[in-house]
Amino acid sequence: MNRKKKCDEREPRCFDCSRLNLVCQYPSKKTPSSKRQSNKTPSEASNTGSTEAYATESPALIDHSDGYQLSFSPITPENDEEFLASLFPHPLPKPCIRTHLTSSLISANPHLHCDEDRSLFNHFIHTTARALSRSNDPDTNPFLVSLLPLAETSNTVTSVLLSLSGCHWKRVYPSIWGHALKKQGQALSQVHDLLTQSDQRSVFEACATVLLLCLTELFDGTSKSWKWHLKAASAILRSPTFQSLTSSSEWVFCISLFHYLDSMSTISRCKPPLLHNGDGMTELVTNFKRSSIPGLEEGKSTDAIYGLSPVLFDYLGMVNVLAKNRSRRVDELSELGFRAAATHVATRIDDWRLERVASEDAEVESATTAFEWAIRLRLHQVVDGYNPSDDFAEKAVTTILDETMKVGYASRLEGCLLFPLVIAGSSTLDMDRRMEVKERLMVMENTLGFNHIHQCLQLVSKVWERATCASDMNWAAVRYSRFPGVVFI
Repeated sequence: MNRKKKCDEREPRCFDCSRLNLVCQYPSKKTPSSKRQSNKTPSEASNTGSTEAYATESPALIDHSDGYQLSFSPITPENDEEFLASLFPHPLPKPCIRTHLTSSLISANPHLHCDEDRSLFNHFIHTTARALSRSNDPDTNPFLVSLLPLAETSNTVTSVLLSLSGCHWKRVYPSIWGHALKKQGQALSQVHDLLTQSDQRSVFEACATVLLLCLTELFDGTSKSWKWHLKAASAILRSPTFQSLTSSSEWVFCISLFHYLDSMSTISRCKPPLLHNGDGMTELVTNFKRSSIPGLEEGKSTDAIYGLSPVLFDYLGMVNVLAKNRSRRVDELSELGFRAAATHVATRIDDWRLERVASEDAEVESATTAFEWAIRLRLHQVVDGYNPSDDFAEKAVTTILDETMKVGYASRLEGCLLFPLVIAGSSTLDMDRRMEVKERLMVMENTLGFNHIHQCLQLVSKVWERATCASDMNWAAVRYSRFPGVVFI
């Protein structure tokens, strides 16, 4: 790519090329022979055996109608340390683990057929998987530990991983999304064949693929398809074959990821979680228990997927059961029943807070408090309305923003702040607080890299535009149909 910014001429790769993972070339230093080599096609370069020359002088190019060309080079931990550090300050996996991932799993995967595939796969390992995990231990990241060995033997899982990687990468390289979409289509067609099989491995492979397809659509931020993927995953999880995997590491990974997505998406759907039987307030008070998801606290997948206590996500689901029933308050008796159920939910949250053992990690504690108060504010809005001048709303917004400021930029827990920031930002009239929310969301858009964060920022901005006065400020004024893929995951 031709760039107008002056190159720092550092060899063998300048800083900008290293940061953006571009092939770094110095035209003035090319010899006639190197020019002839650069004019060779990929197949000619391969036939001559000049692997090194081809990798450095003639990278694969993708041509597009708009004239934009995208060059790829393999991402390796040796020559792209600065690129990775510019995205995430967290440590890479231990050297032995990192070497194993790059040299063994990538080379052993027979489903990577071209440079685009290998670049997307490398990007998933070193960047996308790290953005997905909220664990402080990179060596137990389930998106690597559980999925990479499965991808080695599964073309379907490999395709969906490449699609998810492309969804993350397209902000920097928009043209890669075309190749990633092809892989997404392949995964979608291949998962149908897996669902016709009844063995445990095929069922696990199908469930993981459907969940990752759902994750890709959610992170895209503009899709409605995630709802169908989530419902399909729910059906797979309830199947007898998958139930036979109960308490295995595969089962814990799938059930953890599904429960997380299911709980968070209830905000957009305003419906009960799919794993919860019944949508009435009676079931909410008497039967909404986590006993239907045994072993969720025991797996290492839990920490990496949630980052916070999974119990909080159950409480969020309970609040949205109430949201489903709020339109049924048609008389004094129904109003009393509704408020009694809301009080029951608030009491459960209070009891959880009293019984909870505080985390030794200060960032975990701050993120937990911010998320808890976001749930409390959501509950208050469902029961009493959306007036931002309300004393409780003021207290909740202040608490949320104070706690989010204690979580560092690019922290592993930064993704846990999306829901608290959106609900706090849309519930304040104070310009300084709005700018604080906007600034943090813009930072998260770069550090996490997924498009749905930009959609969340647009959603909050739309609420601000409509809030010309205190009485105008109304979360419900912005219809979710205008932002069908926005889920605060």
